[in-house]
Amino acid sequence: MSIDTDFHSHIVRSSAGQMVQKAKEKRLRVLGLSEHVFQMTEGRAVLPDMPPEGPLLTLDDYFARIRAAAGQAEMDVRIGLEVDFVPDKNAAIWQVIEDHAWDFLIGSVHQVDGMLFEERRKRSREEGEALWLRYFELLREAVACGRFSVVSHPVRMRTANPFMPPNLDEELERLAAEAARCDVALEINGYDILTYSGLVKRLARACSLHHTPVSVGSDAHDPRGLAQGHRLSEEFLREAGIGKVRIWKNMHAEEYEI
Repeated sequence: MSIDTDFHSHIVRSSAGQMVQKAKEKRLRVLGLSEHVFQMTEGRAVLPDMPPEGPLLTLDDYFARIRAAAGQAEMDVRIGLEVDFVPDKNAAIWQVIEDHAWDFLIGSVHQVDGMLFEERRKRSREEGEALWLRYFELLREAVACGRFSVVSHPVRMRTANPFMPPNLDEELERLAAEAARCDVALEINGYDILTYSGLVKRLARACSLHHTPVSVGSDAHDPRGLAQGHRLSEEFLREAGIGKVRIWKNMHAEEYEI
């Protein structure tokens, strides 16, 4: 396997030290840690309705823990954050995170017009298809906002909404074209590829068609999940004709061949 980076992982259910140590054991060359903004004390005030995933941290503590873990393990660890894209709260969220020395920022859509779409609920096919279309609209806005290195898990809507619109591939291509235009990566997500691999394959195909940069991240929430799905991610990327993976340092893009 030649994908030797992971640029989407979380620490609050374990620790930065445990995640970094496991990354070394799995022979990752670079690890990108990217806890949720709503797990930061400062971000929680803006996003109080997001379900907590572990203990809260301050941003300063987050940086300190990651730097200490990286130093102890002597590993190349990049500091990122997964940042919710919520149109009426974006200004407040961005104010919280600016003035910090990020290596990369992940834009994520977890709610659509106030609704957490990963919560299971009854909906009609018409409602489900409309929700997918609004989701893609928000993903395109996140891509174009100029704040993010990468936009994550673009097919995560499938978690609790099977009613995909008939023009799904067209929507994936519109998203991929916008990401290419803005030079923002789209993520091949390890959780998604192990849960609904066919949709991720369609995403990879759209990225290939539009020469969209791609990032690979496991979305690990504990050390065991690091690099999850990497082998399948590499298989899908090669099958689609994509030969490079994007990573970042100091908000500057780097790419390596797979």
